Amino acid sequence: WSPQGDRLALVLSKDGNPEIYVLTLATGQLDRITRHYGIDTEPTWSPDGASILFTSDRGGLPQIYSLNLKSRDLKRMTFEGKYNSRGRLTQDGRFLTMVHQDSSGFHIAVQDLKDGRLDILTDSRLDESPTIAPNGSIILYATKKGGRGVLAGVSLDGNVRFTMPNTRGDVREPAWSPYL
Repeated sequence: WSPQGDRLALVLSKDGNPEIYVLTLATGQLDRITRHYGIDTEPTWSPDGASILFTSDRGGLPQIYSLNLKSRDLKRMTFEGKYNSRGRLTQDGRFLTMVHQDSSGFHIAVQDLKDGRLDILTDSRLDESPTIAPNGSIILYATKKGGRGVLAGVSLDGNVRFTMPNTRGDVREPAWSPYL
């Protein structure tokens, strides 16, 4: 959902290839915003609603891109590493969290968009689905512990880490409420 709650970003392959669309709820208008033979997926809104970030393999392997909805200017956001996906911005727009792959697995990482520095925050092998707290201080994510899917958290600076208790089943896809 857009920050204003009036539009929905979604992925459709109705034209033969996964592309990003924006649905305006008041009018029912569906606008295709990406056009590329690569797979475009995982859309998320910038905090001001002016851009959509998404994952695409248009450069060969998954990376995070930003598309300005008004100008349609496209900007690649990630360059370090061969795999970066599921980008999410902090409310102030300064930090980009993501799933980042290195030789030891898939981790949660944060990139400072002011200086470009990428910090890997987790060290388990299969971390996914990062979501940022509304106050921008904690990232929740899904991971594996003892062969079971659990939710874990890490502070944006990487200094605080925790795992949420889970006694049964697998837990995946955390999401924060937009309200504090």
